[in-house]
Amino acid sequence: MKRKKYFIIISGLILLHLLATPLLACKGRVLNLAVGNSPDQLIMGQMLSILINERTGTTVEIVQLEDIKAAHEAVLHGLAEIYITYLGMAQAGTEGPNALDEPQKAYVLARKSYNEKFDMIWLRPFGFQGPLPQAAPSEKVDRTIAAPITTKEVVKKFPILDRLINKLAGRVDNKTMEELRKKSENQDVEITVREFLTSHNLI
Repeated sequence: MKRKKYFIIISGLILLHLLATPLLACKGRVLNLAVGNSPDQLIMGQMLSILINERTGTTVEIVQLEDIKAAHEAVLHGLAEIYITYLGMAQAGTEGPNALDEPQKAYVLARKSYNEKFDMIWLRPFGFQGPLPQAAPSEKVDRTIAAPITTKEVVKKFPILDRLINKLAGRVDNKTMEELRKKSENQDVEITVREFLTSHNLI
């Protein structure tokens, strides 16, 4: 019952967002990208949006939700097509290699688990690290690799999408993300991200 209520709330948030979207977005294909409410999420959401739009002509609508769990649920229930998560969060409550000590093994296990449980596909990590869930705000923040996730169905509908997004693999390390954050404090995120993509010949 709690899960159903949570799903209804997410559906309502996304519906309100889509109703507020200009009608021009209805032309051609549209992908909904769910992001959490953090600078890293907003930066990478904008980066994926611009990359996909510039290279394929597909309109990408960024749906900002309260957290990554909500973004996961949105994709799980077909209300969005892509989201970004962190290995430690995806691994929370499960057994297996530690995401901090053995990130590669933990990544492989997460890919297998999400494929079997949710028909979701982990794409290649961006390169930077995001926070693990914390028991209390005062605790030290451990960080684990960030990666985009989509579904098998979406990859079938957009056959080059996974290859295109994977072009970002390893390009946005911790240093680069910090630079993007700082630039975004003084100029629009879209401008910051577009400059990065252009400088790397991605658009």
